[in-house]
Amino acid sequence: MDRAKVDNDFTEKVRFHLSKDELERQMRYIHDRGDPSDAKDRPTGSGSHARSQSTNSLNDLPRQESWTMESVGGYYLPNEDVGKMPLSRQEQLLIRDLIYAFSGVPSSHVKPDIEVDKIANMTALDIAKVRFRVDEAFHGSFRVLANDTLPLVGYYISVQSFIEETNMSPNCGRTRLALATAFSDQMQEYYDLQSKLETDQLEKKLNLKDLVRQVKPWLGVLKIFSTMACSSRGKLNSAQLLTLLDQFPRDQNITEPDLKERVSKILAFVTRAYMKIVQLWTQKGVLYDAQHEFFVEDSEPSNAMSCTLLAPEKCCHTYWSQRYILHPNRLPAFLLSQVDEIFLAGKYLNILRQCNVTMKLLQLPLSYTPGETGHVEIIKNSYDLPAKKLLEVLMKEHSLALHLRNLRLYFLMQLEGFSESLLDKCQEQLQCISDKLIPEKLQPLLTETLKDNNDFFKDKLRIQIKNCDAATQLGRMHKFGSTEQEDRDKEKTSEEDLPDLNLYGYEAIALRYEAKWPLSFVLYPELLEQMQILQRVLFYLRYVTRHLTVLWQNPSEGTGLKITKRSGDLRQRMLMSMINLEHHITLDIAEPRWQSLSLTVDKAENIDEVVNKLENTVDECLRLGLLSATNTFVGSLFTLGQVCLNFCGFVESKSGDNTSPEFEQGISEYEEEFDSFMCTILELLSEMAKTSGSGERDACKKLVQRLKEFCKFTAVHPDSLTN
Repeated sequence: MDRAKVDNDFTEKVRFHLSKDELERQMRYIHDRGDPSDAKDRPTGSGSHARSQSTNSLNDLPRQESWTMESVGGYYLPNEDVGKMPLSRQEQLLIRDLIYAFSGVPSSHVKPDIEVDKIANMTALDIAKVRFRVDEAFHGSFRVLANDTLPLVGYYISVQSFIEETNMSPNCGRTRLALATAFSDQMQEYYDLQSKLETDQLEKKLNLKDLVRQVKPWLGVLKIFSTMACSSRGKLNSAQLLTLLDQFPRDQNITEPDLKERVSKILAFVTRAYMKIVQLWTQKGVLYDAQHEFFVEDSEPSNAMSCTLLAPEKCCHTYWSQRYILHPNRLPAFLLSQVDEIFLAGKYLNILRQCNVTMKLLQLPLSYTPGETGHVEIIKNSYDLPAKKLLEVLMKEHSLALHLRNLRLYFLMQLEGFSESLLDKCQEQLQCISDKLIPEKLQPLLTETLKDNNDFFKDKLRIQIKNCDAATQLGRMHKFGSTEQEDRDKEKTSEEDLPDLNLYGYEAIALRYEAKWPLSFVLYPELLEQMQILQRVLFYLRYVTRHLTVLWQNPSEGTGLKITKRSGDLRQRMLMSMINLEHHITLDIAEPRWQSLSLTVDKAENIDEVVNKLENTVDECLRLGLLSATNTFVGSLFTLGQVCLNFCGFVESKSGDNTSPEFEQGISEYEEEFDSFMCTILELLSEMAKTSGSGERDACKKLVQRLKEFCKFTAVHPDSLTN
């Protein structure tokens, strides 16, 4: 026998067995992710000791024929026959697969009832219905322990897919991107736990019970995160997403302190970008909103030099009322109660900037934390600063209080002797048709009327000739609203839309107050037009009253005043009705409210207190004076006044005497006409009371009490107006 050949054959057989041993050992290493115990059994050379170790190791390993390679989610992992494993090996294998599954990695023995890819697009409710199952070949006690933690797999996939999709979306909003970042920050603890579990498993320091114990607290956390992620999918703008997240803890009834704190931290982080926009706007007056997420939008072109002062004709009330566009759908619900303060803070800062006013601005960091109110105080302070400063500028530099006093004195006819002097100086013009009146010729008469008045701003008062009566102006004002452009449009369309009324001067003459910027921010065109309605009605009532008094006492030259007891009684009833109509507007309604306005102006701490009080005062003067509910009532007053003026003309006629049948017949007709119109007015008041609020109903009752005694017959009783 060839000795060399025998030695070579023996060497090849040893090498074959060692190669097979090494191959199976490497497969075992791959399967166990590098089990350290295998290193002890690895052969280091030839000899009986090495062969003995190799033989023992082979006996401990499963046969090579029991291994198969199975495709799982695109990965090729070794799949063993679990039923042939000892319990300790089953436990380690299940721990490994659970760690994979909890990390979103497909595993051989933990699988969902549906395709893995479908879970990412499911709602939180549907994910809760997904059942992950452990291979039934594992021991029953292992499966019972693992089943409690299996829902964690679906929750993790949902959260992780939201993070990845958001980060990969090119047009994703800042709020949703912040939510994904907040999830990533909160999930870092979970990632660290996964790394620790994997290390412990490789070092044989982890059993299934410990795995369940460490993972179980994350079930509730990831369930909430998954629900938040699923709710945040879809086409939601930043404000809608913030509102949803803010309401989320209450909707889910989260009470566990740790979970509540996590959700609170997420919301605080997510709101940071939006609150930064709020901070810049409220504290600097600057809109930095490239993605159009904020509820205030500047209509000025983005390249406009906002720091440059506007021309006086552009910087007006209309400009500032139209410059900023509000988008309520971009406002988070948790800022709803501060919406006015947020909007006005930035607006007032820009108004002050246009007024060339300098002041020290706030620099307070602004954030939102659920359950806390720190942001409310900061927003309030941000609003108070410019609101107080604007009031200070208007009061000290532009004498706002004096201008408000002028509105009361001139438009409510409260300046002593003003209306009588104006009526006297304009007596001739008051009898002319309005088409023949020229404002430039009437203005000197107004100036002469005010020459003895020590008012510094009397030159702001102007005479205006209106092309419609007060009732028509009132109806047109409600129809068009009130902007300066609309005032010009109304003047253009009035000749086409309105009939030829042939107004006399006493019906067409009106007062106008010129309020320049920034005073026009408070005394804006709509408010001044409402005051003009009051002025026109009161001026007309004063004119009729004057006619019933002065002309009755001092008849015109060449006329003979015919006085009888019957005509005198009728004249007295007419006079008292005009006086009481005026007193209802001035004494009952306007005077007490204007006094309250004066007190508010004296004590006001910001501009909005003055503006709101002034608007309410003027509105109540019109509404409770019964001049805004319907223009029918205003028209009835002018018609009643015209009956009184016609009666004056009749009793001052040049021909006839006061004992003729024709005169008595005329007086009887005027009595009937006057009483008829008085009844109509009282019935109109009754109808208005039925369809009005308590304030208007009380005003109607007071006016009926004032007028009822001057009408000979009426079916309206004041007590009936209270029902």
